[in-house]
Amino acid sequence: MSAPEPEATAPASRVPALIVTHADLGQALVRAAESVVGRIEGVTLLSNEGLSRVDLEDAIESSVESWPSGGLLLTDFWGGSCHTCGASAARRHGEVVIVTGVNLPLLLDYLHNRDRLTVGELAERLQQKGRDSIRVQRGVPA
Repeated sequence: MSAPEPEATAPASRVPALIVTHADLGQALVRAAESVVGRIEGVTLLSNEGLSRVDLEDAIESSVESWPSGGLLLTDFWGGSCHTCGASAARRHGEVVIVTGVNLPLLLDYLHNRDRLTVGELAERLQQKGRDSIRVQRGVPA
């Protein structure tokens, strides 16, 4: 009698992301990321430009309500309208996790890991990546 074969595990489903920023920051970040990794699919962009708080919250909610298993809301900074409206919308939709301070290294890390990590694992990883990507250098390196 042979040993049973291990069950195949399905790959993790892709963690969706909505980037919500002031003006065209999100669009510029995605353009920059595309210059590094090529064409990007599956990332939604939303600017707060010209939107009232109510309209912004509605737009965010409209984007995240279709996420079956949660996702990431990436915003430019803590406490701004993108973050606060995102927090209100996310409260009503399962595991929607907000990561603030989106920058290019954080976005690239998201793109490289969105198919293999859970929402929570990815959020923690991105928080650390964002922190690690901010450096101070004085003088000329040796």
